[in-house]
Amino acid sequence: MSMLLRRFLLMWMTYRRMLLLYLLVLLLPAGCLLYYYIETSAEILEDQVTQSMLKSVQQVKINLDYRLDKVKEISDALILNTELYEILARDPHKGTLFSQVEEEKKLGNMIRSLQGSDILKIKLYVNAEKMYAGEHVNFFSLDQAALMPWYDAVVGGNGALQWIPTRMESYISNPGEALVFSTARIIRDPKAYSRIIGILMLDVAEVNTASILNQAELDANNPTMYIVDQAGMIVSHGEPEKISSLLLPPVTFKIIDDQPLGIERITIDAQSYFLIFDTLYEGGWKVVSLLPASQISRMSNQFNVGFSLVLALSLALLFILGAFFIFAHITRGTINRVRDITEQLRERGAAVIEEGIPHRSGVVIRLEKSVTHMLSTFQHLMEDNYRTKEREKEARLRALQAQINPHFLYNALDTINWMALTRGAHDISRMLNMLAQYFRLTLNKGKDIVPLEDEMNLSKAYLEIQRQRFHNFDYSVAFPGVLSDRPIPKLSIQPIIENAIMHGIHNKEGHHEHISIEVEADGRACIIRVTDDGVGITEERVSELYDSLNAPSSSSSYGLYNVWERVHLFTGGEGRLTIESQPGRGTTVSMWFPAGDNQEI
Repeated sequence: MSMLLRRFLLMWMTYRRMLLLYLLVLLLPAGCLLYYYIETSAEILEDQVTQSMLKSVQQVKINLDYRLDKVKEISDALILNTELYEILARDPHKGTLFSQVEEEKKLGNMIRSLQGSDILKIKLYVNAEKMYAGEHVNFFSLDQAALMPWYDAVVGGNGALQWIPTRMESYISNPGEALVFSTARIIRDPKAYSRIIGILMLDVAEVNTASILNQAELDANNPTMYIVDQAGMIVSHGEPEKISSLLLPPVTFKIIDDQPLGIERITIDAQSYFLIFDTLYEGGWKVVSLLPASQISRMSNQFNVGFSLVLALSLALLFILGAFFIFAHITRGTINRVRDITEQLRERGAAVIEEGIPHRSGVVIRLEKSVTHMLSTFQHLMEDNYRTKEREKEARLRALQAQINPHFLYNALDTINWMALTRGAHDISRMLNMLAQYFRLTLNKGKDIVPLEDEMNLSKAYLEIQRQRFHNFDYSVAFPGVLSDRPIPKLSIQPIIENAIMHGIHNKEGHHEHISIEVEADGRACIIRVTDDGVGITEERVSELYDSLNAPSSSSSYGLYNVWERVHLFTGGEGRLTIESQPGRGTTVSMWFPAGDNQEI
């Protein structure tokens, strides 16, 4: 290691200007591009998210208008029934008690026929002197209605439909309490219009509207969709405890009170929010999404981190490629110079070469002086051994050329790693170490069959690189030591891990997931399982993947097809590959190698 370090320092002192210029040309434009992107991406993302939420709010408004319109239609159907007016206007003192029983039966059938999923309860407030006014299931006393907080607003509506905000109600027919909001209107005597003969009220379960709001939430764990009345009071929300409280301060709510729909940016308690709203046709209520600006910023930051990592890796790759070409150019120049020395020695002798050496320092110059001194000492032997020496030199050059290609990448990575450590960039150093380990294990001296332990180490290196890249999962790798030397096709696990990350982990937002690789010894057989707790896949998709093992139908299944083909060939058709998955709970891919696959490594 110390020899490599000295070699690097010597090379750095010689070619530092060229490398610094290269870094300046590469990193300066990339840094400017990254700065511009971060500055503009947040604003673009805010606009896209708020416009998307406005469309969601408008869709919620359409769904709610449809549900509330059905409630209005039922109320209109009852209020237009002439038999309802006739029964409610009858004098309770005329006729027999049986006639009131008949009245209750007719009204009850009329009401109960219209109750359903949209209407939790239909109530009729009737003359207190009617016998069934105390029934307290569908019929109630008008005297009882006069004590309710909504009574004045309903009477003031003079028969028009009035919407009453959410409250807690209990019903004799349904044990327990329920959150409901209602629509109510008064019923007047057609023959004496000033006389109120009843109040028709329809109770709607708040859970019906809350379910519509929940379906449009951007984050189910942090609901931001509300229905509010004209005063800004919450009528419906995914968290029932917030109902009947003010969503916004009155001064802030006035900003949207007169607007039918739109997007406003507001500040509450020093926190910035996007207020996205639309107005319902019934009651003048509004559908509101109160979206924290920090939530969008968090999404933007997560995206920018991912982009920065991709850009950093791309720059690292460009630097490696650039360094490769620079050092290749330097090496080619050195080899050409050595060849020139050889040609001049062949034609004119060592003394002429020594005269032509420049009087300056440098690695190549010192090499030239050393070669000249050596050749001058043994010049008397050159005539006898010239041909032999030429062949030996050419063979050595070819050998050096062959060695530099597979090991150049490792040396370049070690060089970059040293530079990262000297600058305190330990995270970059860790990534480079993992990348170097991954390349060493991938090349593995050109072997296609490797020990299980090497394949496990390669999987660890790949998982660590991806974990440092995405930061949204952790992993574990376990295998019994008795199977360390068992032969296995190289890179048979990595494509499955890649599928788990790209299709399982990345598609499950807002969670920190786990990937595990386990190896089980079943007698002399071997089972390798790759398990993730990502989004999972459906049974239909599992069937499609099994079908694609015979002939891949898309790029998404080609990696799995490639793994299966190599396992199939390696085991002589006796190996197996299975897929087990449940949507929302993750996926397990298992490879089974029989006891007989003992190919030599």
